[in-house]
Amino acid sequence: MTDDRPPIFTSFDDAWRSFTSGGALTPMDEWRQRFTAGRGQLLSFEAPIADTPIADAIEDLQDELDGIDGLLMFEREMLHVSIRGVGFQVIAKARPDDVSREDVGRITQQAAGLVRGMSALDIAAGPLNVFPGALILEVRDGGQLAELRQRLAATSDDAFGIAATQYLPHITIAMFDDPAAAAPALRERLPALRGHAPATAAIKRIELARWWFTGADTDLPERDPVRAYRLKA
Repeated sequence: MTDDRPPIFTSFDDAWRSFTSGGALTPMDEWRQRFTAGRGQLLSFEAPIADTPIADAIEDLQDELDGIDGLLMFEREMLHVSIRGVGFQVIAKARPDDVSREDVGRITQQAAGLVRGMSALDIAAGPLNVFPGALILEVRDGGQLAELRQRLAATSDDAFGIAATQYLPHITIAMFDDPAAAAPALRERLPALRGHAPATAAIKRIELARWWFTGADTDLPERDPVRAYRLKA
């Protein structure tokens, strides 16, 4: 049996080489079916960036990409850096990445103690890159995101199935409605756009967020914050 899962990269350079050499892109409905297995509520620890200068830079990039068919652009309030997936909230747990309402309550409280005392995160976002399922901005920092991710490991296993060596912090700015239409234009346009200077911001809080996968398979999910955790300025 062949493994048809998209590759998981250990460096941004590997992701870029894969894309520019013709690596396949995944339509969002296929990604969604594979990832959610029919479940509707994903919980994730994230660094929201909607109120930062990085979001302004992303909107400018999205304007430059607006004429490319096949992209589903993320709206400003959806923009974030994923830190650690918690799991899918369900009534009766049947999979390793399922969590109950009681689990969520425990995880929410436990996380407050785990992140207490951590300083604000200084991050730089850019350049643009491509994962099989998403158009992204690479994110770099001084190692605080990896430290935060490791601290939060005490709350649950990682629902994304990402090992420490595979964690590439990033911001998704679009997914693919029609990869066949989007890929040629992206391969032509992105090399120049990758020359833009990275945007920077200080992240002063992280959130436990709930993503609702309750619309059609071709709809982007909706994001709701569950709890915010303040970081030291």
